[in-house]
Amino acid sequence: MDFRPTVTPPTSATLVGLLRAQAERFGDKVAFSFSYNGDDEGRTELSFRKLDRHARAIAANLQRYDVAGERVLVLVRPGLDFIAGFFGCLYAGAVAVPVHQQLAPRLAVIVPDAAARLALTAVETQQATRDAVAGIPGAPEHWLFTDAGADPEDWVAPDIDADSPAVIQYTSGSTRSPKGVVVSHGNILHNLDAIRQAWNGDDTAVGVYWLPPHHDMGLIGGILEMLYLGCTTYLMSPTAFIKRPMSWLELISRHRGVITAAPNFAYEKCIEASTPEERAALDLSSLTTAMNGAEPVRATTLAAFADAFAPAGFQLSSCYPVYGLAEATLLVSGGTDSGMPGVRYLDRSALAQDRVVDVAPEDPAAAPFVGCGKPRGADVVIVDPVTRRPCGDDEVGEIWIAGAYVTQGYWGRPEESEQTFGAVLAEPGDPTRGPFLRTGDLGFLCAGELFITGRCKDLVVIDGHNYYPNDIELTVQQCDPALASGRGAVFTVSMGPGTVERLIVVHELDSTRVAETDLDAVIATIRTAVPAHHRIGADAVLLVQYVSLPTTSSGKIQRGQTRQQFINGELAEVRGWRASDDLSLEQLEEAAEIVSSLRAWGTGQV
Repeated sequence: MDFRPTVTPPTSATLVGLLRAQAERFGDKVAFSFSYNGDDEGRTELSFRKLDRHARAIAANLQRYDVAGERVLVLVRPGLDFIAGFFGCLYAGAVAVPVHQQLAPRLAVIVPDAAARLALTAVETQQATRDAVAGIPGAPEHWLFTDAGADPEDWVAPDIDADSPAVIQYTSGSTRSPKGVVVSHGNILHNLDAIRQAWNGDDTAVGVYWLPPHHDMGLIGGILEMLYLGCTTYLMSPTAFIKRPMSWLELISRHRGVITAAPNFAYEKCIEASTPEERAALDLSSLTTAMNGAEPVRATTLAAFADAFAPAGFQLSSCYPVYGLAEATLLVSGGTDSGMPGVRYLDRSALAQDRVVDVAPEDPAAAPFVGCGKPRGADVVIVDPVTRRPCGDDEVGEIWIAGAYVTQGYWGRPEESEQTFGAVLAEPGDPTRGPFLRTGDLGFLCAGELFITGRCKDLVVIDGHNYYPNDIELTVQQCDPALASGRGAVFTVSMGPGTVERLIVVHELDSTRVAETDLDAVIATIRTAVPAHHRIGADAVLLVQYVSLPTTSSGKIQRGQTRQQFINGELAEVRGWRASDDLSLEQLEEAAEIVSSLRAWGTGQV
């Protein structure tokens, strides 16, 4: 068959129509290839034609239970069975609810919330999967299997259209309990085209991913986008990546990967877990698009990764910061006209007042922010979250989005859906704009590029000044090599009624360095660095065990849950310091006055 490259997107109205069209066009071309460790051991493959046939078989089995419009849990571990099971649900006209069967805390929330009558799983893992949901309210009544389908010829095409729900995608839960986002077929197809515009890929590209397919970045970006363009995609287990990060880059090198994606921490792990000899043995010259998203993108990470893997042929221009969220299906912005990731260094004191003021990179008050590219296929506006008026140039505000890929709302939460998805500008100007999705993220636009500064709910507010926890966390991380990269949390607590908020710093230790490190010296360095860079003092610094902090399904530290664990005394503390340990009440008040003076000096008020 002729596999000539094309950038003409499919015209299907649903994901079912998309796969059927791609199966007809690409036939026996490999769509997805999976091996647990990323090597060739036990590798399995699905062509476009076989995926369509497998999906029809699963769907025919599901249709015996009259599942049209119903939710079906997809409790299948990462791999080809997951992809077939996901499409089997869609082919049956059902709404897929992807969940990892081993993530117990999420199961305890998602299973009762989704209240699905049926679940799909694999035969070989059925007992472990059933055990994982046993006793949870709302557990499925019927279990079906991805590898025990009916005759695909018995399948009946479902009565669905672009507005039909395709997926309930549960959020990562970085600021609160996961919520189910209802995503339609049309939402997904519009977002897939937005990604195509941002990336400008075609069916000759090779994708390589380890991302969990139960997460929106792995499902939409790593699976559906590749199918949308007709690419061949090599997949590996997320667990295998965590165990050995370099297996991801080796997979890219082996199969000449063109595009990949991962959170910022993954790129840092590859630097930390590799030797110069291992890097030089790779060939990453084919990798033109290394998307970085799902958590704050660090300028230091981009530079360090490009430098570390330059001997393997990797170029800085291949670093591709993106911004998105489940409520907008996935991608909102990505890609620039210059082809290079933009970095701006902003004055922290001005940021405390929501102003964007550029300073030199070497300025002690400089906070680096990476641009996440141009908004794609949506109306993006920066809004004052209190007045609901659009912000002026060089002002930080909440990011609001309107467009065809903004999803339908939260499953079973009408009031919260209205508040989040039905926002209207106080001064709309153009009556055709909106309603908008309130993202809860803070940022600003510069020369058409979107910069993310933080989360509204995570913002540290002390004495009326705003501080970005991710900025402080980076300062802390850089204090000592014994502090694990990307594994810290900064938040505030109130020590009592009427008292001011206290700044708390928590950071995990690198377990391989603890024995040789003076932890008291590390704490002293943190206590010095935070006020030096941010003009605010920490009231407690806790060093905790590695991988002990609560994280989301995509690996982000959950600041809110970490704060609660601090309050409850549940942190796995190795060494800690609290202001009350060595200061009297009078000294604490004196220290507070000094910090207040520093803040005033930084804002030009004294």
